[in-house]
Amino acid sequence: MTSIKVTRSGERVLVPPRLPGYLLETHKLKPIVGKPTDEDVKTIHAVIRSLNTVAHLPAFHDPDLSMQLSQHLFGAQMAVYQSEYSKSLLPGDQSVYLPPALPSHIPFTLERVVGVPSDENIKAAQNAVRDVDSLAVNPRLFDADLSMKLSQHLFNLQFARYTHSSAQGDFASNSEIEESLLVPRSTQEQQGPAVTEQPSDKSDERSDTQIPQAGRVSEASQESARRQDIMEAMKDTLDNINRMLMSIKRDQCMAYVLHGYQYWKKDPLNEQGVLASECGLPRLVYWYNTNKYSWSISLGDDHMAGYLKFFGIGAD
Repeated sequence: MTSIKVTRSGERVLVPPRLPGYLLETHKLKPIVGKPTDEDVKTIHAVIRSLNTVAHLPAFHDPDLSMQLSQHLFGAQMAVYQSEYSKSLLPGDQSVYLPPALPSHIPFTLERVVGVPSDENIKAAQNAVRDVDSLAVNPRLFDADLSMKLSQHLFNLQFARYTHSSAQGDFASNSEIEESLLVPRSTQEQQGPAVTEQPSDKSDERSDTQIPQAGRVSEASQESARRQDIMEAMKDTLDNINRMLMSIKRDQCMAYVLHGYQYWKKDPLNEQGVLASECGLPRLVYWYNTNKYSWSISLGDDHMAGYLKFFGIGAD
């Protein structure tokens, strides 16, 4: 987890998680003292984007690091929020949240929010964040500064809603909590009113307690199958690339003309991607007599046997 320390002068320090070597080559997270700068927050966003791009690869998938980076970003955004709204930790009707200006290729605008953010305010900010972050694959259109500012704006709105709801003291009864935990809303709508049955004996209770564990086993098996599919797809892709490179290499040769003869020299490649010259075999030399319209190749018996072995012919 991201640790928060306090200096002797009373300033808070956000200590980032350690990054693996492949991320350290392009990014460096430093401890943040006091209010984070724009560059501090942008760097955290950049590291998270880099990690997400390889999250589908089992060798790079690291849920612990993803969680730690998310917590580190939360700490940084909270520090920014408290710095900007330090006089009103529980925003009232006078709090004003100004969104950043959106470029022309984003098909909507964000309005300033006064007081408690509405559902529409938060949904609009979420849509803007998604639209801007979807351009990360296009460096010419993606704006890291805008992405960072929109993420902070969304955080401000969500935290303002949270603090306002907490300050209202709208307590929920135990019955309301239990009803919300029985069946998801979509399931209730499809199946009609839920009917609660009392267990007849202890064996039913044991059966009910085994259902969550079975669900976890099912999810784990599905995740394992998904990873296996990804690995097989990667293997097929690499095999295709290898075949393509080998075909390109086989088509390469050196050609020249000497005394009316056309010559071609090739250094063949076998199915294992090994060159004949690496096995001590001579290059194959073809020549064509333009007067007699004939092809010829010269290869001794020892070298012929070596090439048959090289290509795995007659080994059985």
